Amino acid sequence: MSQTPDTTEAEQAATELRALRDRLHADGMPHAAILAGFHAEIVAAMTATYGPQATIERMVNAADRLEALPALDFVAAVVRGPAGRA
Repeated sequence: MSQTPDTTEAEQAATELRALRDRLHADGMPHAAILAGFHAEIVAAMTATYGPQATIERMVNAADRLEALPALDFVAAVVRGPAGRA
């Protein structure tokens, strides 16, 4: 197995996971339970594939990118646009 996935294959896997997430939620499973299960499986698979240290590095890198994202409230305010009169 290649250590670096093909972008098209990664996009296909993401599409399949979204479809599974949506099906499980439609069947009544809470999003939090679905995400917890996905997270546990993905971290376990990454550790088995890349090893513990590389998995930690990838998780820290992902966390750093998340911290750099604008806050949801800020994004919602920008999308809404100005309110009231000037």
